[in-house]
Amino acid sequence: MRDTLTIMWKEWKGLLRYSSSRWKGLVILVTPTALFGILFPIQFRDGWLTSGWSVAVSFVTPLILIASTISESFAGERERHTLETLLASRLPDCAILFGKLLTSVFFGWGMTLILLFVSLVVVNAIEWQGSFRVYQGMILGVNIAVSLLISGMVSSLGILVSLRSRTVQNAAQTIMLLLFMPLMLLQALVFLLPSFLPSELIKAFLERIDMEMVLVVYLVILLLVNVALFFGAIGRFKRSKLIL
Repeated sequence: MRDTLTIMWKEWKGLLRYSSSRWKGLVILVTPTALFGILFPIQFRDGWLTSGWSVAVSFVTPLILIASTISESFAGERERHTLETLLASRLPDCAILFGKLLTSVFFGWGMTLILLFVSLVVVNAIEWQGSFRVYQGMILGVNIAVSLLISGMVSSLGILVSLRSRTVQNAAQTIMLLLFMPLMLLQALVFLLPSFLPSELIKAFLERIDMEMVLVVYLVILLLVNVALFFGAIGRFKRSKLIL
């Protein structure tokens, strides 16, 4: 645990040094906070506390934050020629891997929770009704679970890619492709679906969907993907091969 905390302290110091520039790191940090934490709550007002838009933000925010920084985990060490020094240290394999993984998870998850709190303050400030209002119980629970699972998924995937990438740029491009290509295909499917099916049929199908069951299935799938990627990262982390 002490060795893991040492790696986390090291990673946290350089977390926002994106491409050797703290300004770029700050821009990556401030942009989603301003967009999702201030502008969206002002637009949706009371609906922000009861609708699924905050869940969408809990999905997107850690994805953007971690995908923009996780490529530095091992590819950055390789570019700076510090990977060999790190691997030659007395630190055990699990401390190196878990330290980098947990730093990214806590960064994405923690920033998302802060963003959700900021948006809560914004909604109460512009729609004050005599008492401080909070998210609905189910919405709050889903926000916490989704942001944690997405943070874990993107962190494990990013480490898997970064372990095999020679440069940070190559790792970042691969991570973005793996994460955003499925979302783009899904978006294209949603737009093209009305061209092949009658709108009445789609509307009837959506009305029969049990959203709570959909959320449960979605969370279970995210959990399984997290477990698979986590053990994949453990299996891919081979100290001897990385040194060579």
